[in-house]
Amino acid sequence: MADGRNNNQIMGLSMTTTFTRSWGQAMAATGLALVLAGCGWWSGESREQVVKRGCPGAGILADARMKVDYRGSGGRDITDVAYRWELLDVATICDYDETVVSVDYALSMSVDLGPAARNSVVSTPVFVALTKDGESVMDKTYFDAEVEFAPGQRSVVYTRTFENMEIEVGEENGAAYEIIIGFQLTPQEVEENRRRARY
Repeated sequence: MADGRNNNQIMGLSMTTTFTRSWGQAMAATGLALVLAGCGWWSGESREQVVKRGCPGAGILADARMKVDYRGSGGRDITDVAYRWELLDVATICDYDETVVSVDYALSMSVDLGPAARNSVVSTPVFVALTKDGESVMDKTYFDAEVEFAPGQRSVVYTRTFENMEIEVGEENGAAYEIIIGFQLTPQEVEENRRRARY
């Protein structure tokens, strides 16, 4: 699943880029903890390993947290906004089996209709990167987040859970790893997010 790009970068962005939300903040801020609790399959021995060695964390890449889709005319006025996507939270739980840590993670995002929206069903690509020690990108994959707006509905919250991401950690601590998510953006969209963050 590795994408063959610079192993110290995601979407060309340095891994020193600030990440939004810590694991603890995400778990406390939303119902993702309850979503993941439904996956709870810890054995007594595994629970001891989790306490001792920790779980991989989770975060949102700051420059890839938001995505705005515009109408096809090329305009960038507020009236040209079709859909506004924002990643809200991501959280993890894990289970140890000797040298392998198996991770379940859940994420949530909001999607808002803009003045130029025309479709009730829309999707956008999201990347999921596995990093180690906040530097190396070990793996990266993608999925399409699809939402449907009911008649009269202007905003949707999308939640999705992924199970059994297996990471070979050997004798290392699982906490050395982190799952980073973000929207797959063009360089122009990344720059737009940076300008937006300055105001």
